[in-house]
Amino acid sequence: MIRGDSIRDNLTKTDIIDMVLLELNADIEHKLHIVFVEGTDDILFGKKVFEEYVVILESFSGKEGLTELLECAELASEPRVIAVRDKDYADENTFSDRMFVYDASCLEMMLLKNHDVRKGFCDIYCTTDQSCEELLENAMHELAAYSLARKKNEQEGLGLRFRAGFGDMLKRGGFCVDKLFQRERFSDELKEACKREAAVLSEEELFEITNGHDICKYLEAISVNGKGNTMGEADVRKTLLCAYRKEDFKETRLYSKIKQYQIQYQLQFLT
Repeated sequence: MIRGDSIRDNLTKTDIIDMVLLELNADIEHKLHIVFVEGTDDILFGKKVFEEYVVILESFSGKEGLTELLECAELASEPRVIAVRDKDYADENTFSDRMFVYDASCLEMMLLKNHDVRKGFCDIYCTTDQSCEELLENAMHELAAYSLARKKNEQEGLGLRFRAGFGDMLKRGGFCVDKLFQRERFSDELKEACKREAAVLSEEELFEITNGHDICKYLEAISVNGKGNTMGEADVRKTLLCAYRKEDFKETRLYSKIKQYQIQYQLQFLT
């Protein structure tokens, strides 16, 4: 049986295809289902929400690898093989009917859309008098111009690199988007355009553009663990994952779309 863990073992595209084909061909009862995902956190999420006979496999090369795997000649007509990815700034209507996306921009933002998840995290780890709703909305607003720069970069091919970091600003008491753009050496023209657009975004639009790494870095900087130490970005993400329940997933668009798909093809990725 295929291992549905996070270890790539340096598998190539050909290795993965051959492995999946071998298992599917041996599955006489057609119970085996395959879900390709981007990374290790997606595997952890998948194991929480999909049925036990569904194998979650990591792509050999992120989002691009997911597309290549679904479109390869050997798997292109196999309905038992699907993929789930972050939407980021792509138009999901252009995807294959076997490519599904998380609600909001990415996995992390979908987790945070759930009230119980964000409240549990804030109540335990955040050192602030703000409510969990106020804290998250404030974080998304502060990041909004930076998030829009990410969106423009992807959609317009600007060739920008996002690597300066901003955790130290928050730890010193204040996030400054002007300073962050300066650190990244982005143009003033881009900064002002992003700030103008950010000023009129709704909460729902903020959920659609906020980057998962950015929101986890933001929460990392304003949170402490039980020993009084700052949490790491990976700790934030795993804490959100642990708090999310299978029942929560049933309230999402992603769940509904996979259910519709499996009814159409008489499959059972989910119950």
